[in-house]
Amino acid sequence: MLLSRRNYLLLSAAALAGSASCKSASALETPLPTARKSDVKLPDRNDFRLGDTVYLDAGSQHPISNMARASLEAYTDHRQTLAPDDDYSLNSDAAIEKFARLVNADPDEITFVQSTTTGEQMIIRSLGLPEKGAKVVTDTLHFFGSFPLYEELEKQGCDVTWVYAKDGRIDMADMDKAITPGTRLVSLSLVSTLNGFEHDLKAVCDLAHSRGALVYADIIHAAGCVPVDLHASGVDFACCASYKWLMGDFGLGFIYARRNAMKHLQRTNYGYYGISQFTSHVYPYDTPGDTVADYAFADDAAGWFALGTYSHTTVAMLNAALDLILDLGVETIQNHAIGLTTRLKEGLLSRGYNLITPPEATTPLVACAYEGARENLKEPMKKAGIVTTLSTNRFRPSVSIFNTEDDVDMFLETVGTA
Repeated sequence: MLLSRRNYLLLSAAALAGSASCKSASALETPLPTARKSDVKLPDRNDFRLGDTVYLDAGSQHPISNMARASLEAYTDHRQTLAPDDDYSLNSDAAIEKFARLVNADPDEITFVQSTTTGEQMIIRSLGLPEKGAKVVTDTLHFFGSFPLYEELEKQGCDVTWVYAKDGRIDMADMDKAITPGTRLVSLSLVSTLNGFEHDLKAVCDLAHSRGALVYADIIHAAGCVPVDLHASGVDFACCASYKWLMGDFGLGFIYARRNAMKHLQRTNYGYYGISQFTSHVYPYDTPGDTVADYAFADDAAGWFALGTYSHTTVAMLNAALDLILDLGVETIQNHAIGLTTRLKEGLLSRGYNLITPPEATTPLVACAYEGARENLKEPMKKAGIVTTLSTNRFRPSVSIFNTEDDVDMFLETVGTA
């Protein structure tokens, strides 16, 4: 059943004065988000095979749905037999079209990519970076796996400005100071893997574009769980893998390039799947020519970024997974998550934990800074049958459409007090 919750404000600073962890004033004064009503029934336990596991780790990898598994098995049956009368169709174009609908983009602005990191680096290279003196702005809530990328750009001559987080947020005033005229690229994670903070992507893009900069967004923690409108935001480039809230698998995701932003690209990828015209001159019966082959690349995302073969098994899964997401609607999915994450935030604060997720965040991640988190919580979580993200000094439960209030309560009972 879809969760509804009572409205409430965070506990006052006075009530928490004796807790083991300190909270910022802004964290204590900001109301938690209120879930909206919907007729769609969640949680959805029937479409997944979690058994007794309390799975609070969709932000690391999402369980495969029964529908996605059935679609995968249809594909593997086809691959096992490859019979001449087999009429199986993978329909890769459908997966692109469904994802485009999910994030409000045109299908020809999207193509497959191996991973978010692969896509981000393809975009960086296609923009002619690194280039001595080229200014790039990023922030410390961007994916930590991208930190070395921008550190290396700086070593190779780029002028890289880091915007530092304050109270778990990136302040637009700080972005305003950092994005100066002449900035080439602003790079960010729409939703931070660290703590679930969400940028106002349109505000960032409006600011960046007014100063001549392009914007790249990592949307892996947004697509499928919070509303994403790439066209309305004005973002120039975006990437995501599919194994989180898109409910796909590792090794395949999507790369987006806004049509008007493609004019800023230079060709650094020469993939077979990006070719729109091809005539060889070296094989039997070929028409003679002055070159080995004549060819052209498509003037779309595939032409710029598509390479060779990609994971057909994940395409099969995505065709079913995206159907489920589109049928439910992302606002319904988000609404369900808000009820659960609000319960988590209230419970963790009342137990004295240092919440590093902004209280007003409407994303499905909740993170706490906790020294020795993995060492102290690994065995209790395992004993309780809970799967969640435990880092050295941080824990991060994340929810999805199958989670319940009982899951949250079990987690809170297991973490105990700080």
